[in-house]
Amino acid sequence: MGAQLTIVRPESFGIAACRELMVLAGGFKTPLLGLATGSTPIPLYEALSERVRSGEISMARFQSPFAIDEYVVDDRDHPCANRAFFARYWAAIPTTGPVHQFDPTAPDLPTEAARFAEGLKDAGGLDVVILGIGINGHLAFNEPGTGRERATRLAELTVQTRASAALFFGDAVPTHGLTLGLGEILAARRVLLLANGEKKAEIVARALEGPVSSTCPASFLQEHPDCSVVLDTAAAARLKWAQAGPA
Repeated sequence: MGAQLTIVRPESFGIAACRELMVLAGGFKTPLLGLATGSTPIPLYEALSERVRSGEISMARFQSPFAIDEYVVDDRDHPCANRAFFARYWAAIPTTGPVHQFDPTAPDLPTEAARFAEGLKDAGGLDVVILGIGINGHLAFNEPGTGRERATRLAELTVQTRASAALFFGDAVPTHGLTLGLGEILAARRVLLLANGEKKAEIVARALEGPVSSTCPASFLQEHPDCSVVLDTAAAARLKWAQAGPA
């Protein structure tokens, strides 16, 4: 695999992810980001906020980013929806633009997915996409079985994904999500894949060292021409080819 791999101690994860994002975005005049949610990228967004506030870096040249997915919920401002996540973590970063987001309350969700995809296309596509990895290998809400060319759409969430979401939603876990397709994600000019924690170690090894297959959508990143991976030591524990020690 040709990915650039960085392994760090858990306490350095957010700083390392921030550093790598700025390197990846540095090749673009006005970078357009795709943003992940969930617990994994929080240290990155917090590190960005701290460094912008200190004057170490600036996000002023970045375009307004695009969310890569959203839960289908009845309330756009549901406290567990991705919209609320961005209000908490992305909006806290000075000089960043508002996030382009799916509307999960749209009357016709397939039409909403098409509208969102067209907006991304009009913007020129993603320069850098920030990704987490699901416990079953999903990227955004592209669950196992998703083909690499699949477009932005309404997707049904698997039992595993819903179980992970239950930590936030309790018993009222959404059954569907709106998601960028693997087609749009893999078309990003550069990819930043993030994973931390012991529970991600098995799927990280499968995604980065296993066969490339739709049974693990994240494995398609093995074929991406410009993919960087930032892991903490726990998430990297099962990698056979990670010989270097943590930074």
